[in-house]
Amino acid sequence: MAITLKVWLDRSSVRPDVDGRGYLVVEIEASGEPLEAARPPATTVLAIDVSGSMQGTPIDQVIRSVDRLLDGLRAEDRVGVVAFSSGATRVVAPVAVDAVGKKLVRSRVARLFAEGQTNVEAGLDLAVEELGPVEEGRRRGVIVLSDGEPNQGATTAEALRAVVRKHRPGTSFSALGYGVKHDEDILSAIGDAGGGGYEFVPDPATCARAFAHALGAQADVVADAIELAIAPAPGVEVVRMLGGEALRFGSGGLTVSLPDMVPGMRRLVVAEIAVKAPGPQRFLLDVANLQLSWRRPGGTDVSKLSQLVTAEISPREPVMVGEALARVMLVRADRVREDARALADRGNFRGAATLLRGLLAEIEGVPKFVVGEASPLGEAYELLVDEAMAMERNPDEEAYKLFRKGTMGSRLAMHAPPAASSRSMASSKLMEHTAGKFPDAYIRVKNGAQAGKRHRLGEDCVIGRTASADVAIVSDMVSRRHAEIYALEGEFWACDLGSTNVTKVNGEPLRSVPKKLKEGDVLLVGDVELVYEEKPSSRS
Repeated sequence: MAITLKVWLDRSSVRPDVDGRGYLVVEIEASGEPLEAARPPATTVLAIDVSGSMQGTPIDQVIRSVDRLLDGLRAEDRVGVVAFSSGATRVVAPVAVDAVGKKLVRSRVARLFAEGQTNVEAGLDLAVEELGPVEEGRRRGVIVLSDGEPNQGATTAEALRAVVRKHRPGTSFSALGYGVKHDEDILSAIGDAGGGGYEFVPDPATCARAFAHALGAQADVVADAIELAIAPAPGVEVVRMLGGEALRFGSGGLTVSLPDMVPGMRRLVVAEIAVKAPGPQRFLLDVANLQLSWRRPGGTDVSKLSQLVTAEISPREPVMVGEALARVMLVRADRVREDARALADRGNFRGAATLLRGLLAEIEGVPKFVVGEASPLGEAYELLVDEAMAMERNPDEEAYKLFRKGTMGSRLAMHAPPAASSRSMASSKLMEHTAGKFPDAYIRVKNGAQAGKRHRLGEDCVIGRTASADVAIVSDMVSRRHAEIYALEGEFWACDLGSTNVTKVNGEPLRSVPKKLKEGDVLLVGDVELVYEEKPSSRS
């Protein structure tokens, strides 16, 4: 495994006689190992919300999901469980996932019941305590699942972000938001600060799949404790981090802590810099010294990579660098999306759409950019189109809640490869176990330019407008990531992914509840009909 570092300035040179501002663009990529490469064993504690709102089906599905997942884990892994409501309690301390350990976890988890308030802080703190001391050669992780808003202990996103940060980088935190009533801002803050991310779990039936994603992602990490130190040269000042990253100040300059990385992941960091006029005496200007550090999961040795960033000093008017500007736009887009959500939260959907449309116009002005191109910026453009259209439709409360939760976990400044391409053997086994033995099935395009084309279904199948979708459909009525068909416990299910034109199955709209598919079901994705078939067919 290797980490690579690419650096750009957004302009070709600096003027000797003019103070200026610009952007320093850093791209970090994890070039992965073969999927067969050994990954360290993990100790994971599940922190499960058992407050009163989890009564009934939600808690029953959690119990069922934990029971099923145990058989997909490796014997050398360890799993523990804590439950939190008004306080937190140990359900089972981390044990090896062997026959004895599985029996113990199942018997303890089966006794869970729901009551009380929601104290996420207590759950996080106890989960870390249960992990015990750091062991070399073993990853440590916490997966927190909650269906509501914290109302005891720390109750704000910033306060819970601080709770997580004090345990980094030795522990990874992932957050699962269960149902439509949880606070995605808070759980997203936990996942972002914890390096493991946030996932929306729209329906109890999908709980096992979400747990499998989170547990599998921990097995896939190839680099953690990632930090980028930026030491500006004399005459250069870092004005702000465009992505809003938290900074730590020290003798090495400004340090940014970054999320854990899986193979193929790319992460952008953009700093706005101010440069004092350097004068005509030199040909090159030192801008900053960068140092990237990281660890192999479960290891203690720190790897480092350094790079000096320089700029040409020239009296000519600088030329804007398209590669750098495209990356600046990706980071800017994340901030504009946050601002648009803030307006939409207050019911100002028109203002939110105007912000997004303004950024789309700016992207169109990036040198050499072409609408529809297969690039990260092209994908971002399509996502922004979808979000602008969603705002322009002035969605009702339920539709907006689903849209907001469905888009919260996506970050344009952090490109992740398709999940299957980065999965280790351990996480592949976990996902296969969750999917179960599913039938040989297809979806057939019924109308439009691709009528008659059939696509075989696997564990996951995303349907959307862009080339990165598993089933790409070219239509203005289809969203970038419109719908998904996935296998769960031997059956195929369809769910909407927050599309502008909600997915329908046999004429019934899908919102937060996925639909189990049967032979002959018709999915309406935008203006295109897809037929679910469990056997090859010559029908047209």
